[in-house]
Amino acid sequence: MPVTKAVLVSLLIGLIVFAERLFPFAVFSKRKPGKLINIFERYIPPLVMIGLLIYSLRDVRFTSLGQWVPQIAAIIFTIATYLWKKNSLLSIFGGTIIYMILIRLPLAL
Repeated sequence: MPVTKAVLVSLLIGLIVFAERLFPFAVFSKRKPGKLINIFERYIPPLVMIGLLIYSLRDVRFTSLGQWVPQIAAIIFTIATYLWKKNSLLSIFGGTIIYMILIRLPLAL
C-alpha cells in the first residue's frame, strides 16, 4: 500500500472514531438520555465482563491442576484485587501477571 493511501485511510478512520465519540455528547447535551440508555449504561458493562469470563474459560479442562489452576487463580486474584482497591488497571495487570507466572510453573498432579 502506498504511503499516501495509508495516511488517507488512517485519517478517515480517525475521523470516524472521533465522530463516534462525539455523537453521544452532541445528541444528549441538550436533553436527558432515555430510560433505555440508562438500562444499557447500567447492565451492559457487567454483561460484557461475564461474556469475556465465559470466553476465557471455554477451553479449561479439570483433568489436572496445571490445566485449570492458573486461570481460576488469576480470576480470583483479579476479583479480589478489584474489590479491595477498586482499581481496574491494577487488578487486570495483577491477574495477568499471576496467570503468566502460574502457566510456567509445573503444576501437574
